[in-house]
Amino acid sequence: MNDEPLKKVLSVLTDVKASMHDAADTSAIEQLDEAIGLIQECIEDENHKGDTQHAVLVALGKVFEKLPSIAALLQLLSR
Repeated sequence: MNDEPLKKVLSVLTDVKASMHDAADTSAIEQLDEAIGLIQECIEDENHKGDTQHAVLVALGKVFEKLPSIAALLQLLSR
């Protein structure tokens, strides 16, 4: 399976987390950490088991729910 899309998402999420400088709400950071860990696990799992893929999608959904607060924080930090 082609892991490039997962690697790109992983790169974006780690960049977002790094740019937050621990100033974000704890739950947003926890959701990012969970998504990052699951994506790393999925990349390492050559079989890409359905459970791992499902867990990645659920974790990404939680991150997307936090996007408005993450975007607001990034905008505040860029001033």
